[in-house]
Amino acid sequence: MKRLRGCLIVVFIFGCGFLVGGFLGAVFGWTAFFNKVVKSGPVAVQEVIIDRVRSDLHLKGEQRGAARKIVQETALELDAATQAVRPKVAEILGRAEDRLLALPTRENQRTSLQRTLDQARRKWQPAVPAPITPEPPPAASKE
Repeated sequence: MKRLRGCLIVVFIFGCGFLVGGFLGAVFGWTAFFNKVVKSGPVAVQEVIIDRVRSDLHLKGEQRGAARKIVQETALELDAATQAVRPKVAEILGRAEDRLLALPTRENQRTSLQRTLDQARRKWQPAVPAPITPEPPPAASKE
């Protein structure tokens, strides 16, 4: 009975470690994805879309280049389509920033918030920057 109890305790501890490790892995994975996509700007979003299309469709050589071109052209079309509403969006965001900047009571809070807003503006202001550099040609594969 003592041996069974000891084995069950070991299995329980192993199971708890497995669950905690899985949870932490998922959290860190999503955090890395969030940092890559949201904090890095539109170019990173395009890269994630291109990578996803490549992996989901198992694209090879010429298909990869065509997929990259389609994503870039779509980004440019979306940029042109949203030009008309950008002044209104900028006005709304400006009001929100002013209201947010009025909230902090300490100077270091205000400075930190201003730095964060400036950083976000630099990355996201041009919603679609210059096209991504072309993908280098794939190495010859043995298939």
